[in-house]
Parts: sequence; structure tokens; C-alpha cells
Amino acid sequence: MMLAVGFSIAVLWVVALTVMYAYTAQSQTSIRDGRLQSIAVKILLSIPAGSELRMQGPGFQLRDEAFPDVERLTFQVWAGKNRLVVSTPGAPSTPLRQDFVDGPTDSTIAGITWRVFSISDRTGKIHVQVGNPRSVVDEELHYKALVATAISTLLLAFVGVLVWWAVRKALQPVVAIAKAVRDRQKFDLTALPVTDVPTEITPLVDSFNHLMHQLDQAVQGERRFIDDAAHELRTPLSALYAQTQVALQADTMSGKDAALTRLLVVVERSTRFSEQLLDRARLDAGTHAPLRERYDLDEIVVHIASEFDVAAQKGGRTLQLVTEPCEIQCDVDEIGILLRNLVDNALRYTAPGGQIRITCGHVAFGEERSVFLEVSDDGPGVPEDEQTAIFNRFHRVPGRGPRGIGIGLSLVASIARLHDASIETCTGIGNRGFCVRIVFPAAVAEFAKQ
Repeated sequence: MMLAVGFSIAVLWVVALTVMYAYTAQSQTSIRDGRLQSIAVKILLSIPAGSELRMQGPGFQLRDEAFPDVERLTFQVWAGKNRLVVSTPGAPSTPLRQDFVDGPTDSTIAGITWRVFSISDRTGKIHVQVGNPRSVVDEELHYKALVATAISTLLLAFVGVLVWWAVRKALQPVVAIAKAVRDRQKFDLTALPVTDVPTEITPLVDSFNHLMHQLDQAVQGERRFIDDAAHELRTPLSALYAQTQVALQADTMSGKDAALTRLLVVVERSTRFSEQLLDRARLDAGTHAPLRERYDLDEIVVHIASEFDVAAQKGGRTLQLVTEPCEIQCDVDEIGILLRNLVDNALRYTAPGGQIRITCGHVAFGEERSVFLEVSDDGPGVPEDEQTAIFNRFHRVPGRGPRGIGIGLSLVASIARLHDASIETCTGIGNRGFCVRIVFPAAVAEFAKQ
């Protein structure tokens, strides 16, 4: 930053000097021309009116003491354009301005450049030309430019020091904050102090603190998740170990088969638990970009339901589909996870001979139509005071045994929230059991009205 400030000051210094030199040159030339004009006019006015300057022979020169060499000023008085009447000592014998045109100009005589001002009387017979060698004008200009450069350089240097001091002073809190962040211990996510912070960077510090707060919440959530997962894994791992020991110690084939059957149930439950843990971790990490595209929800329902046909028939349960064409904009993988967990949850808590119904369609809210997805069953249902808590991680309804692990419905809630959908709970099939309805917002499903 200081390098940028220094470079900016240097560029401004060069631009300022260029402008100042151009202005000084123009101003100095104008002043010099004005002085030459004033002297020429006074000389012309000193000549008597009507005088024809009939002096014969070459013109005469003033004595040196009569016209001191001040700034090497030179003038000539010409009668007509071919007879020099009066001139200063050392003046050229040829006209300072050959064309005798009134006004200022640069003229070169014998290799010397002059700045000349020429003026004539009303008759055009008397011409007065006053001039200085251009070197005198340039010398004065260079002197003034040197003085202006020195003054501007000093001023810019002073301004540069002030800017350096001000920037350094203003950045001290930033340096202090950077040092405080570097010196922190691992996972120290406390907010940075905002006292004595310049007003200009206060929003940046506030935003950083907000990010730190979100990161702290994420870390705490991961810690709780790991603790809960470690706790929940002990039970299936212990069951796997116990059933394996039983199978190894069984004396008969029927005993081994029974132990292996129980072992298979534990393996299936552990596999399902692992899958849900991975899905939960993926959603919590938020590392994937949302892949929202238009999909037919009824086709997703048919596809997912086909995955559970064998399990439903094996358990003597009926899986019903009630669908109509409806589209939503979604992440199809996440919607698949949501529906699988709802169907799996319903199958687990529905007794043999029971029914599970999957429904998707439209529901009207005033003039808008939204798409909904519903899974209902005729199982034991969920007490009303537990219908909100079941969507929390690792929460299980008391008295329902080990059939669930408390992750599936929390995944449903998270995915619904990512799709800005709402969750409704209600009574299931035949005024019994349990029902979960996901209602997608009208803005997500607005194209379904077309």
C-alpha cells in the first residue's frame, strides 16, 4: 500500500511539474512580450508627431552610459524599411524583424535567436523594434522553473511524509488485528475486538466476526455429530461382536443359522446407519454446489418406490403410489435421499400387513399452486408432543425400541430446508399411523402451472 501511495505521489509530482513548466513558460513569454511592447510604445511616443527622421547617412547608436545593458535589451528605430535611425549599442545592423509586421515574434539573426516586438506609427513610415536575445528569456524561464520545481518538490515531500504517517497510523489497528489472529491457538474462533478500529474497516471486521461465528457453529455441530455418532456406533458394533460370538459357539446348524440371521439384521441396520451418517456429514459439510434442475417428481417417486418393493413384500406390507405429473426444481440426489428416508422410516414402523402410501401432486394456496410430496402409513403413529422433536438428530420416540437410529428424519428436515420447503405432520392412513408432507414453495414449482 505504501508503495502504491509513493508511486501515486511521484506521478502527481511529474504531472504537476509538467503543467507548472508549461504554464510558467506561457506566462513568462506573455510577461516578456508585454514589457517589450510597453518599451516599444514609449519609444514611438517619444518621437515628435509628423517627424520624418530625415537624418542622412547611417544611423547613430546611443552611448553605453546613456542606455545601460539591462537584461541585454535592444531596440531599433527605422525610417521606412531600409534606414536605421537609432539603435542601442551592439544592436544588429539588420532589422530585428525582417517583415516589419506589428507584434511579437521569434527572429534569428547571425545565428542568434531574438524575441522581438515590432510597432509602427499610423503612417507606417516609422518602425520601432525592441527585443531580447532568446537566451535571456530562456535563462529567466529556467530560473523560475527551477525555483517552482524546488518549491513543489518540498511541498510534495511534505505531503508524502504526512500521507505516510497518516496511513501508518490508520493501519496500526489492522496490524494489531493481524497479529492477534496469528497468535491465536488452534480452533480459537472468538470474535475480534472492534474497539479502536477505523470506521472504514469496521464493516470488514464485523463480516469477519460473522464468518467466525458461523464457522464456530459448524465446528461445534461437527463435534456434537461426532460425539453422537461415536455413541450410537457402540451399540451396533457391540451387537455385531455378540452375534458373531454366538454364531461361533453354536453347536448345531440351526443355532448357527439363527445367530447368523440375527447377525444379518444387525449388519443391515449398521449399513443403513453408516449410509445415513455419510449423508448427514455430506449435508452438514456443505461442500457440494447445489445442482438445481427441473425434474418430474412423480418419476422420482416411482423410481425410489421400486427400490423398496422387495423389502415391502418380504415384510408383508403394501406400498401404494398416488401420483400426478408435477415438476420441481431440485437436487435430484438430495430429493432421493429425502424420499428414501421417509419410506424406510414408514416401513420400519408399519406392522406386517400394513400399508404405506406415497403421494405427490399439487396443493392450492390462494391463486398459487405448490407441489407436495407425502408419505403416510397406518403404523402406531407419533405422539403429538413428539412430532417436532423427531426431526432432530439422534432423537427417537421413547418406547419404540431399537428400530430407528434417529438420523433419517433429521436428513429429511435438512434437505427440505435446503429446498426452502416446509414440513407438515398429520395422521396417516385410516385416521391412524403417521404422515409427513413436504410442500415446496410456489416459486420453486411455478413452472408446473404451465
